[in-house]
Amino acid sequence: MDEGMKQAFTTATTTIKSDVLEMMSVALPAGLAIMGIQLAVRIGLNFFRSVAG
Repeated sequence: MDEGMKQAFTTATTTIKSDVLEMMSVALPAGLAIMGIQLAVRIGLNFFRSVAG
């Protein structure tokens, strides 16, 4: 493989890796908050069903 192609491929994959990690750092807190809300609602509904029933 040509040295220029190696360098281009290395640069491309490094850029993709950093972009993906940056996107995950933005999306992860929102995703965890949404999952936490869903879990709290589910636990709350189960609690009220057990108390009412």
